Amino acid sequence: MRGGGWERVVLGFLATAMVGTARPQPFGLDTTFRTEVNTWYVSSILPRQDGTVLASGVMRFPGEQTDKRLVRFLPNGARDEVFNNSGLGQGRLTAWNGDTFYVATSQTVRRILSNGIQDPSFIEMNSGPYFSSLQGGDYHVYADGRVLMSGVHVLSDTVRDFVGHHCLVWFSSEGYLDTTQHHRKCLGSLNVFQALPDGRFIGSGSTGTWDGQAASNIIRFHADGELDATFQANVWWGQAYGFLPLDDGRVYAAGAFRITGITDTLRLVRFMPDGTLDPTFNNFLDFDVVELSGPNGGVPSYIHPLDTGRLIVTGGFERVDDQVRKGLCLVDTAGNLLDGHFEGSGAGNYVYQGSTLGTVRGILPVGDDHWYIWGGYHGYDDGTLNDPGQRMVSRLHGLHTGVGSVPAPPAQALLSIHPNPADAWVALDYDLLVPPQDAALVVRDMGGREVYRQELRQQKQQVVWDVRPVAPGTYTASLLIGERMLRTEKIIIRP
Repeated sequence: MRGGGWERVVLGFLATAMVGTARPQPFGLDTTFRTEVNTWYVSSILPRQDGTVLASGVMRFPGEQTDKRLVRFLPNGARDEVFNNSGLGQGRLTAWNGDTFYVATSQTVRRILSNGIQDPSFIEMNSGPYFSSLQGGDYHVYADGRVLMSGVHVLSDTVRDFVGHHCLVWFSSEGYLDTTQHHRKCLGSLNVFQALPDGRFIGSGSTGTWDGQAASNIIRFHADGELDATFQANVWWGQAYGFLPLDDGRVYAAGAFRITGITDTLRLVRFMPDGTLDPTFNNFLDFDVVELSGPNGGVPSYIHPLDTGRLIVTGGFERVDDQVRKGLCLVDTAGNLLDGHFEGSGAGNYVYQGSTLGTVRGILPVGDDHWYIWGGYHGYDDGTLNDPGQRMVSRLHGLHTGVGSVPAPPAQALLSIHPNPADAWVALDYDLLVPPQDAALVVRDMGGREVYRQELRQQKQQVVWDVRPVAPGTYTASLLIGERMLRTEKIIIRP
């Protein structure tokens, strides 16, 4: 959100007014959640049990000159300053082993601790022997922490004869090249892949050959990486960006690609177990753009099952079968566009570096009451409510929402700090807005280390902190009720 305090007050008033007058509806916009990311995009999110949301992408905030690639949002969408908001991410997030998670970068994969600090027990992949990254693709995490990563990378394991460019590579649970595995080569790059229910994988990219064998740009391979020749999709141009496998061996694919013998560019299809198109599915649903930039028209990229008969499809598109659907649409399992949801204006466009962007990269349910969407967009219109201040991640009401059945999240606690910057003392005026049960004010340095704590016995009061013993730098002050964070603000201490 750009602008000063007055604009923030106006937008806050408008959001309150919209929430107070609108009737909650399934997939209606929840305007109590709003981020301040201006550019460029969010590629992946990971909601946490405490209501915070991890986000990975390339994100720039107002007034800042550098991009963040990994941030954590509070339950209202504000950036969590306690978290190590940093450049450690950019790609897909995967939860693992409690609060630890994996995140892809433009070249490799990292393992991150709950506070946003890189896990020292998982090395930077390029620092190990035999491996040098070129272009990251996708990855799969095994239960024991091992990683299977795609893309295009250079191996130099002359002992085991894995030398040169490879597009599917295994790593140990410590991040070292796994020398017990058979790494695989392809014509170009394997960009995306996904595990199937039977242990095999399906993937896509510029994979015209696989270990020297002729291959499609959509392939299926076994758990050890060997090409599954019983699956022949015959995709000779383009690729899929998202898959949804079924237990019977069929699989949905979304993207932009062409199949031998078919002149149309296909965007949402269902493959049979042998790779042929499922004749009972409408494989020719049209996705198109009006203002968005891009050489290949509308491109769906993510498929999420809503129930046994309906699918939510997201991506970079503005029309589906000539109907307005900006970034999201609902189709049935026969491939037909459905009415009832996402019929509003949807995700709003914006111009970045000369290109018009407006993409919803995915949608994810959180419990029964809410869904999150994310991508690269400015503003969201659900057909009833229009919030131009929405940015890159938004929260929607869930399917079980009835009129008035989803209460608005509690108002955020108040915390003001003065003087700020400070050099001798600082006064922190707070209002918890709730009874002070197990309440505390906690100050941490940017490494997450606690440097000051004060128990709070009043709902509204002032705390004075002597900062003279503390090293100069940036700190965060947080109001807590138990483990729940109510508010966080920055404190700058001068020399």
